[in-house]
Amino acid sequence: MSDKSVSSTAFTVLQGLVYMGLYSDHKYLVSEETCLNAQKIMSMSEVGSKRLAQCKSVFYHKIANIQEWALLPGIRLHYALRKRKIEQITKQAIDNGCTQVINLGAGFDCLLWQLHDKYKQVNFIEVDHPTTSKYKKAALENDVDTDNFHFLEVDFSHQILQEELKRYSAFNPNLKTLFIAEGVLMYLSESDIRSLFSSMSKLIQQECTFCFTCLEPVQSEKNNTPWLLQLYLRMIGEPLQCVVDSKEMSGFLSEVNAELLSISDTNDMVAEFIQKPLNQALHHGEYVVLSKILN
Repeated sequence: MSDKSVSSTAFTVLQGLVYMGLYSDHKYLVSEETCLNAQKIMSMSEVGSKRLAQCKSVFYHKIANIQEWALLPGIRLHYALRKRKIEQITKQAIDNGCTQVINLGAGFDCLLWQLHDKYKQVNFIEVDHPTTSKYKKAALENDVDTDNFHFLEVDFSHQILQEELKRYSAFNPNLKTLFIAEGVLMYLSESDIRSLFSSMSKLIQQECTFCFTCLEPVQSEKNNTPWLLQLYLRMIGEPLQCVVDSKEMSGFLSEVNAELLSISDTNDMVAEFIQKPLNQALHHGEYVVLSKILN
């Protein structure tokens, strides 16, 4: 299978993190470990290697700034903030007794990889398409302790999460579990999302929480996503399918047998993680949700 099988967005997010960690005024948001792992993963593929080379080009920085201005102002900073928030939620869950973390559609995210060696008591599972997983395995296989870190390769076009996890030997339904879905739900239909919540409720016998990102409706005053980005996503075959107004999230979760624990939007994350006055435009419209799955 070729690089074309990997989500273009997965490469874009990784490239944005490398840029943030090496060249931005907010380097402190991206750890050295994250930046190094991102570069390792990108170097494993032709597309990734090209993007990695771009990151080192001053000319590209100027072009990328123009692209960001046209498509999503401040999106690279947003990626870094989003990941910091999810990392914080994950560590808090572990501190509160969570012993299993499952990242759905993990893409090229390195969080569980970086935590598995620090939290030996926690079972970490990444679920993603085989093509995406192979690059991460190639980049990081020598650094993984397979006792508590596992790749579950699932092609959701013809496999069902609930069935695949049930038969996966590394999965334990009797552990207090946190599920993560970063930048995933907006690409799913509402019926698929409802099915996902139902699967989590049936899979886990203990306390279960779900951290995910969601988008405000395009017409919302809280969303500054330009129409040009929507056109671009359709062109690359990754159109947005599901959006939920943050004001309606609590009601939506009650419909899928879940409870809202917290919501963090862009302003919340800026206030929490930015160390100095922010003097640039920033993407608004995507927010991080922490919910509890009710059995």
